Amino acid sequence: MDTLQEMREAVQSDLTVGAESSLLDPTTIDLALNRGYTKIGSMFKWNETRDALKTSAKENREYYDYPNVWRPDTIWKLTIDDLDYGDPLTFKDYMYEKENNFPSGLTKLWTNYGKRYFVYPIPTVEGSNNIKIWGYRFVEKMTEDTDITIFSYSMPEINEAIVLEAGAILKNKAELQQAKRSGIVVGSDLLSQEARSIVVTTWTKITQEQSKLKRTTPQFIVPDYFGNSSNVSSIIGNFR
Repeated sequence: MDTLQEMREAVQSDLTVGAESSLLDPTTIDLALNRGYTKIGSMFKWNETRDALKTSAKENREYYDYPNVWRPDTIWKLTIDDLDYGDPLTFKDYMYEKENNFPSGLTKLWTNYGKRYFVYPIPTVEGSNNIKIWGYRFVEKMTEDTDITIFSYSMPEINEAIVLEAGAILKNKAELQQAKRSGIVVGSDLLSQEARSIVVTTWTKITQEQSKLKRTTPQFIVPDYFGNSSNVSSIIGNFR
């Protein structure tokens, strides 16, 4: 179940409707699938949504707009003239450092602020594709039968979650609201919960695998000043 057509057919099967249905026609189902896809694609910073872009520095301009297809506050790396500006500061820290410590403190500052990013020192000359940014984009809408999601072929279980979420969206809202008032859990609630469970389980597995790649060897030797005093001449503390 990788293409839009296959996912649409899965929804039709789950809801027991055919392509000839006037209530749940293919266009309506595709809309629900794309809504579910957008929601699930935005739940986490999936590696498949990472993107990179080059743009040009402008004379005396401190801030720049995000690409339209990028999610706000997600730029995680920035270079200007191939100089790495390090990790982004919070906007509050950026303003403080710029106004109080620069240039005696940090020599290069940058931050995210919604759909804009700020750099300091402010460029004094026009550049030519000399700013490089890395961030996270939105998933692209599926329109053709052969279109696929970012999860197709690698994480098919997420496509299953999208189908389940689309089915939940297409359930009769009036029925759902009435059932909730009566304290009854109906099909669309169960589908949404199952979709959420699939997505969270997959993301947890991904983060567990990624954590294995993180540094595990200490970078600093930290003495234990409360160690065994009888052996203090040879060992500071009792770390093992």
